[in-house]
This record gives sequence, C-alpha cells and structure tokens, in this order.
Amino acid sequence: MLLAVLASTVVAGCGTPMPGMDPSLGSGPEVTEGGVLFTYYDTKASRVNIVGDFNNWSMTADPMYDREGDGGWTIRLPLGPGRYEYKFLVDGTKWIPDPANQDTAGDGFGGLNSIVIVE
Repeated sequence: MLLAVLASTVVAGCGTPMPGMDPSLGSGPEVTEGGVLFTYYDTKASRVNIVGDFNNWSMTADPMYDREGDGGWTIRLPLGPGRYEYKFLVDGTKWIPDPANQDTAGDGFGGLNSIVIVE
C-alpha cells in the first residue's frame, strides 16, 4: 500500500506522463475483429517496435506507428488463437513490458513479459 501511494505521488508530482502510462489509450492489448491492437505511450521515443514470441522476438519485424505525433504508438497484428508473450522495444535499447497490461510472466532474465490471450 505504501509503495502504491509513493508511486502515485511521484507520478502526480512530475507533471509529465511516464512512458507507457496514458490511461486514455486503453488498458492493454485489445482483441478486435481485425487482429490485436497494441498501444504504447511515450512522447520521447523516436521508434517503438513490438517484440514477442509471435515474431520470434525480432527487434525489427513489427514497428509501431505514432500517426498523430502525440506519443501514442500503435500496431494491429493478425494473431490467431493462442497465448502470446511480448514487450515493447523503445529506441532499440529499452525492453518494456506493457504498462497497461497486468497479465505478465517472468522473462527468464529477471524481468517480465506481458501476456495477451486470443480466443
């Protein structure tokens, strides 16, 4: 509880959104008729890729796009039924689990991967 209070105080006090933390952009991946829509928010990023077991963790296969120039990076992937682990790769160096998705699993390197399930 104390940690949650401290985190909200720090975020509230900084005046700018933390990367990945824009509640107006949804709450994790959205399974749609056309595929799974992934969204990541980072106004300072110059490039974002989605990496996961669906693309063999390729650092270049699936670039995301900030079409509005507001830091809202998106991509829609045509994923079939299954369970998928993924992260966002920001500027080719920062591997970040989806901050809007609470479904996670260990990544084998001391961090977390995000999980999306398509039924």
